[in-house]
Amino acid sequence: MKRRLFFIGACAACLVAGGVMTAIFMSPSPAQTEEGAGDRRGPGGGGRRGYAPAVSMSIVEAAPVEKVIEVLGEARALRSVTVTSEVSGLVEEVAIAPGKRVQKGDLLLQIEDDDQAIALTRARAQFPIAKANSERYRALEADNAASALESEDAYNAFKTVEADLRAAEVALERRAVKAPFDGIAGLTTIEPGDYISTGDVIVTLDDISSVIVEFSVPQESAGYINIGQPITARLASGAAPSFDGEITAIDSRVDPASRTLRAEATIANADGRLIPGAVFAIRAVSEGVTVIAAPGIAVQWDRSGAYLWKRNEEGNAERASIVILQRTDDRVLIEGDIAAGDVIVSEGADRVRAGLALPDAGGNSGQKSATTAQRAAGRQ
Repeated sequence: MKRRLFFIGACAACLVAGGVMTAIFMSPSPAQTEEGAGDRRGPGGGGRRGYAPAVSMSIVEAAPVEKVIEVLGEARALRSVTVTSEVSGLVEEVAIAPGKRVQKGDLLLQIEDDDQAIALTRARAQFPIAKANSERYRALEADNAASALESEDAYNAFKTVEADLRAAEVALERRAVKAPFDGIAGLTTIEPGDYISTGDVIVTLDDISSVIVEFSVPQESAGYINIGQPITARLASGAAPSFDGEITAIDSRVDPASRTLRAEATIANADGRLIPGAVFAIRAVSEGVTVIAAPGIAVQWDRSGAYLWKRNEEGNAERASIVILQRTDDRVLIEGDIAAGDVIVSEGADRVRAGLALPDAGGNSGQKSATTAQRAAGRQ
C-alpha cells in the first residue's frame, strides 16, 4: 500500500516538473515581448510598427461654380419674308425652284406686262420732246421773246412727262417679282396662266446662312445669361450632333405672365443643315463664384457630414470639414476648411487617420515608404 502511494506521488511530481520546464522554454524573452508589442502599435494606435498606408496626394485648386441653364428653343431664319404681289394680272412665268437657293435680284415670278411696256415706250418718246421745249422757252424768256408764264408752262409740262416716265418704269418693274435678298425659296402653288391679285402670297424666302433660336429662361436665371455668351444646341427630338452659337439678344423685361426672360442665340448654318421651325435643346453655362475643386473620390463621410484629409504644416493628416456645392463626373466643387494650394489625400482616404504622417503632393506612401519606416525602426 505504501509503495503504491509513493509511486503515485512520484508520478505527480514528474508531471509538475515537466510543465514548469515547458513554460520556461516556450516563454518569449523581454526583448521579443517588447518587439511584439511594438509591432502591434502604429500611427494613431493601430497597425504594425512603421506601417504607412498607400495614398495619393494632390493639390486643390480654385475653380468657379458653373450655373448650367438648359431650356428648349425654336429656330427661325436669320431673315425671312413672305413675298406677295404688288399688282394684279395674269402670271406669265414662274421661275421659282422650291428648296433652291436664289440670289438677290433673281426673278421669281413674271406677270403679264404688255400695257406697262407700251406706257413706258410712250413716256420715253415724250420725254426728250418735253425737255427740249422747256429749254427753248427758257432761252426765249432770256431774250424777252417769250413771257415768263409761257416758260413756266413748258417747264411744268416737261416735269409731268418726266414723272410719267418714272411711273411707267416702276409699273413695269412691279410686273417682275424678284428676290429681295439671298435665301432659300419655299413651296408655291402658282402656275403660269393663273390670275393673281394685289397682296396674294407668291412664295416664302428664308436666309438660313445663320439661324436664330428663340428661348426663354426662368427669371431666377436671368442674371446668368449675357450678350456674347456661348451656347450649345442640339435637336430636341433625340440623339443629334451639337452646334455652337452665342447669345445675341436679350429682352429688356421679364414676361409677367410666364415669369421668364426671352433671349435669342445665333448659330452659323453655312451648310444649311439647320431648318427654321425646328426645336432645339439649348445649354448655356455661366461661371459663378470661385470655390475649391477636388477629386470626387477624396470626399469622405461620417455623422458630422462630408470631409477631406489634408496635410497640415507638420506633414500630418488633418480633418477638413466641407460642403459640396456641385458634383461633376470626376470632381466636386466645395467650400469649407480648405483653401487653394492645400495638399489633400486624393486616393486611399479611407485608410487615413488623424495625425498620420502624409507625403507631400505627388508623393506615394506605398510599399517603399513602409519599407523605409521599418528599416528606420530596426536601426532604433
